[in-house]
Amino acid sequence: MSNNKKHVIPREKYGRKRREYFHNEEREQRVQMERKARKQRAEKAEKLAKNNEARVKENLRKARIEKLTQEEIQQQQAMAAKRNSRNSENEIQQSEDKPLNHKSQQAEQSPSPYVAKDEAEVAPTTNEENTHLETKSASNDSDVDTNASTNKEGLQDDHFYSEEAQQSRVNQYIEEDNSEKVHVNIAKNHKTGQADEPSKQQRHSDQLSVIDKIKQFFKEHWAKVLIVLAVILLIVLINAIFNNVDHNGNTKDNIFQSSDNASKEKTYTDTMKSANSAVQSIVTVENDTSNNSSSAEKETQEAGKENELGSGVVYKKVGDSIFIMTNAHVVGDKKEQKITYGNNDTSIGKVIGTDKFSDIAVVKAKIKSSSDVKSIKMGDSSTLVLGEPIIVVGNPLGVDFKGSVSEGIVSGLNRHVPVDIDKDNQYDVLMSAFQMDAPVNPGNSGGGVIDKNGKLIGIASLKIDMDNVEGIAFAIPVNDAESIAKQLEANGEVKYPNTGIKIANVKDMDEATHQSLNLPKEVNKGVVIGDVKDNSLGEKSGLQKNDVIVELDGKEIEDNLRYRQIIFSHKDDLDTLPAKIYRDGKEQDIKIKLK
Repeated sequence: MSNNKKHVIPREKYGRKRREYFHNEEREQRVQMERKARKQRAEKAEKLAKNNEARVKENLRKARIEKLTQEEIQQQQAMAAKRNSRNSENEIQQSEDKPLNHKSQQAEQSPSPYVAKDEAEVAPTTNEENTHLETKSASNDSDVDTNASTNKEGLQDDHFYSEEAQQSRVNQYIEEDNSEKVHVNIAKNHKTGQADEPSKQQRHSDQLSVIDKIKQFFKEHWAKVLIVLAVILLIVLINAIFNNVDHNGNTKDNIFQSSDNASKEKTYTDTMKSANSAVQSIVTVENDTSNNSSSAEKETQEAGKENELGSGVVYKKVGDSIFIMTNAHVVGDKKEQKITYGNNDTSIGKVIGTDKFSDIAVVKAKIKSSSDVKSIKMGDSSTLVLGEPIIVVGNPLGVDFKGSVSEGIVSGLNRHVPVDIDKDNQYDVLMSAFQMDAPVNPGNSGGGVIDKNGKLIGIASLKIDMDNVEGIAFAIPVNDAESIAKQLEANGEVKYPNTGIKIANVKDMDEATHQSLNLPKEVNKGVVIGDVKDNSLGEKSGLQKNDVIVELDGKEIEDNLRYRQIIFSHKDDLDTLPAKIYRDGKEQDIKIKLK
């Protein structure tokens, strides 16, 4: 940037437009309506074009008829002029022939001098004269006929330009045109071997006349027909609008949908598919097996107590038995749970095992063979992505609102949430969980967290319930929950490694204790060993009293909850973990054995 000029990014480099990132149902409906309106306008224009084409053809036909009429008039006039000229020539010829006729008459009256001589000589002359006379008489007769016809045509010419004469000639031309079409069709049928029956010709001509009448009617009254159709369409539209308004005054979604879309099934989104599939695998878990009051009343009456009511996920089904995964704080210390499933059917389930550190419990119950309860599909929580859409399916407040669905996203990964298990106002364990913003209410605990494919990715466990805090809930990853459930199903409990040491937090020590341990001033995190049991894993690993552990398994140790979390995460492999400690103010490396 130079000369104090702004640096402007070209518009073509902005990238995608904003509307490409969002889906607007209102805009989609408006676009569909605009497309439909454009289609109607195109159809109307096409119809008008066809009408115009028909009118043009009719005008051309009329012009052709008029042209033929003019040609006929000119032909008649030429014929009349020719007759007039012929009559004048005949008159001149007659005037020239009169003296000859007079002489012949005199010759007939006077005695011929040649009669006595020879009759053979007189006969040719007489025959010639007779022939000439016959010819003249024939010509006179023809002249008389010509004059008569001329006079007759003169009378007809007086009415040649009248409207009746012109209309009769037009009708005659139309009839001839139709007859020519009939003859052409008959000739075609004759060539193809079809029979030329007069009845078929008559029917064809009748059909043509009916079609011509219909066309003529629409040509004359097309504007009125369009007005009538528009009024009918408006009435149908108003009727549809009023019939598709519910009692609350809200219009239905399919008012402006086409008839094709109305007949089709509603298109399911990923959220709808996941919810409808997962809800068949969610049950209600109550550790109060009595039937005295509704679950909502129980939840209200026991507002100060927890571990009374929640949800569960059916993760396995064997015959008529189902295995339910839920929270340990939901089942509490009771060995039997009231399970509500399907269409409010109930069963008493047996608690197979609980694990308070992971907050997972497994309950086994029997169901009716006719029930539609099914096991849920298991997902993979290791592939979760920040911002991934999820839904929570559970029973907030119990049976009264069973099968409720709330939607959200994955708000955070690898969260370490402190949990007070025994409710003594001191945190006992650091739970590994992922964060979500979907609404979670009392009764949702133990419910399923489902991804867009309808697979289980977590167990809803807890939320932060504080003033001015909203949308912070946590779920146990399904990989951890499934591993715990298998151990509970097999052994009834989960065994965790125990190093056999008592520990305290460095951050809770006073300054005098800090100085007595000779810790550097910058060391303000970690755990201090207060006592080591004999023959424990801690003693076998070489740990001593007053040792300060600041790092374990390559991870920084902030407090005793973090130390316990790292140790418990190796319950399955029991690996030996590298550690970094301070002993007498000096940093040392040590290895802690877990078996």
